[in-house]
Amino acid sequence: MGAEMSQTPPGAEAQGAGWEDVECLVPGAGRSQRMGSWKPALAFGESTIIQTVVSRALQVCAGVVLVTGYRGTELALLFRDVPRVRLVENPDWPRGMFSSIRRGIARVRTGRFFVMLGDMPWTAPEVYRALLQCAPADFVFPVFDGKRGHPVLCSARVKDEVLRADPVSGSMREIASRLAVRELPWEDDSIHRDIDTMEDLA
Repeated sequence: MGAEMSQTPPGAEAQGAGWEDVECLVPGAGRSQRMGSWKPALAFGESTIIQTVVSRALQVCAGVVLVTGYRGTELALLFRDVPRVRLVENPDWPRGMFSSIRRGIARVRTGRFFVMLGDMPWTAPEVYRALLQCAPADFVFPVFDGKRGHPVLCSARVKDEVLRADPVSGSMREIASRLAVRELPWEDDSIHRDIDTMEDLA
């Protein structure tokens, strides 16, 4: 698979289609070692975990940048007929999630963008919409029970800082500590709820 599977430019479809002029970056390159099974392709409802995450983002966003690595060919097959999903391969995926975020951010085409984790299928489109209504900041986090969650709405400045950061030692947490942050209180734990074990799927 090449470095990127390019599909229809998101901005060209967003006008009049009900989608916001914002993309969502989803890092999906890891091996799911804690899970014991590869999470993206596990069944969730009538689909898979990763397809549910992407589908919910696409209800709001003009496009999704999905970063692949481990078993990337299988993700390419899952999304081969979804024109608003662009796949970006991260050959450095063993270095961790920040390497995937960094690789994907370089391909984001919109000024603002979301970062969403690929193992959080319970997060509803309403979270994305609510974050977009907040006053601007470099990072806009949903918060439940005093804890920040996902998706996170990021500014163009975040993109610049991520690309400038060290690919090994850099982190989103460190970047957020230096930039303007806004928090949006949320009503439930869907912004935290991820899947690390088979019990989490129950």
